[in-house]
Amino acid sequence: MAIIIISIFIFVFTILPAIYAVFSTFIIDNSFSFSFLIQTLKASYFYQSLFISFIYSLTVTLISTFSAFFLAKWIKKYKFILFFLSIVWVIPTYIGIPLWRAIIEKTKIINLYLNPVHSFLSASLISSWFLIPFSAFFFYTIFEKINKKYYEAYLLESNNLTIYYLRIVFPNVRNEFYSILLLNFINAFKDFQTPWLLTEGGAPTKFGITSKGVIGATTNLEVLIYKFFNSETNINELGAVSTLTIIFISLLIFAWYKLKNSPFKTKKEKIPLRKIKFLTFLEVPLLYVWFFSIVILLFSILFLSFSDSANIFLKGNFTLKNFNFIISDNFLIAVKNSLIIAISTGLFTTFLSALFAYKFSSSKNIEKMLSFLNSLKIITGIHLLVFIFFIMAKLKLLNTLTSIILLSVSRELPLGALLFYSFYKNFPKEIYLLSKIDGISSNTFFWKILLPNSIPILTSIFLLGFLASFNAFLSPLILLFDESKYPISIKLFNYVGTISNHYPEWNNFAAGSIINLLILTIVIFSLRKFINFSYLKDL
Repeated sequence: MAIIIISIFIFVFTILPAIYAVFSTFIIDNSFSFSFLIQTLKASYFYQSLFISFIYSLTVTLISTFSAFFLAKWIKKYKFILFFLSIVWVIPTYIGIPLWRAIIEKTKIINLYLNPVHSFLSASLISSWFLIPFSAFFFYTIFEKINKKYYEAYLLESNNLTIYYLRIVFPNVRNEFYSILLLNFINAFKDFQTPWLLTEGGAPTKFGITSKGVIGATTNLEVLIYKFFNSETNINELGAVSTLTIIFISLLIFAWYKLKNSPFKTKKEKIPLRKIKFLTFLEVPLLYVWFFSIVILLFSILFLSFSDSANIFLKGNFTLKNFNFIISDNFLIAVKNSLIIAISTGLFTTFLSALFAYKFSSSKNIEKMLSFLNSLKIITGIHLLVFIFFIMAKLKLLNTLTSIILLSVSRELPLGALLFYSFYKNFPKEIYLLSKIDGISSNTFFWKILLPNSIPILTSIFLLGFLASFNAFLSPLILLFDESKYPISIKLFNYVGTISNHYPEWNNFAAGSIINLLILTIVIFSLRKFINFSYLKDL
């Protein structure tokens, strides 16, 4: 019974929204019709947003992937790079993006609101900035698996590491490199937070006047769908754009797999030496720019949080009033809401993941099933979240913390189950067989033996669920509209709003961000000691 309930739960919040979107596209007044799909395919606003999505995704993918590749190769020599990558990893986008907006606006050099080129390039660079850590960690892990004898032999011939990584390492990690390219492209394709929080859809383009309003330089499909949703556009139009977005993402994945498994292999040519020399000349300055950008962001947070000036570049006096203000402004209620969401998500994800993986452990196809459920995350975004809104409305769960918890658990449960199943698969079989000889039931084995010895993986799953839900921004933005229910992410957003807000409270925003980051730091360091804990270590 428990497994049936969990399966229905995953289906309702993972697969059903996509079915709902497709259903809304073709079922109009209880009859089948292609009218809204055809209407969307004829609309100029759709093709403009689709074009922006592709160009934006391509730009972000190239910048983030290649930057991460070159950063990863320096980690082996300079371990402090890991620290800087971790800083960017920890900073939530709803904190980092508005701060970058404040820095860019105050320079007076870049005009995010009126210049479409400035809007597009700024959004592309900042989106890349947030994608670099994951890609760099991934590449570093792959690099460490390369035979170290290649590295030692190469050092006898030359000390130019760029040649080593491009001529020797890259051919051996080509497939993994292309995988990251695809993942970064899809993440950028369905990116909403950077185009919206930084530019609110971007400065108007030359041909951006359409029947559905102005298409800005960063009004990709996700931003377009959100604008439709906010303007209470017909659900059939929402369904048409969302369905086409799902189709395009699915086609990208399908095309990549076909090319990857194509029998016609392209000739692997060596990268010309002149290009390698150019990259060697270019990567060091870019590395310093990346370090400097992190320092600038951290300085901005600290300076503003203790300053009585809301302007980054105007000298202010030291004060603690910003913290007093946010505390009096019900910020602690937002902290409480975030902790309720995060702790509940972490606990439910941990328990249900372990139970789901254990009960299905005898199934031959469990890994394929869990991999499929995890792959569904690739197609999630605003285009499905707006239909989760309608599902929550029918379930009478709108504007409740429960809706955020349920959605967060459904997102993290497949990954948690896959991690726990991998752990359980490597659990000593002798212990399980001995328990059977002693007459211990499967349920008793799960509760009394398996779980107590699963603390490291359970802690990891809890931490994943906690961090993902604590940093949730999109789901509260769509599903909550009562200020007393807001988590930290939406409360902070209200202090600065989007770019059209001409009176942002940057110092109060920074003070709240410091508290947010402090909570995340305490949680991460508190749970780290449990990761390596296991009763089996003494056996």
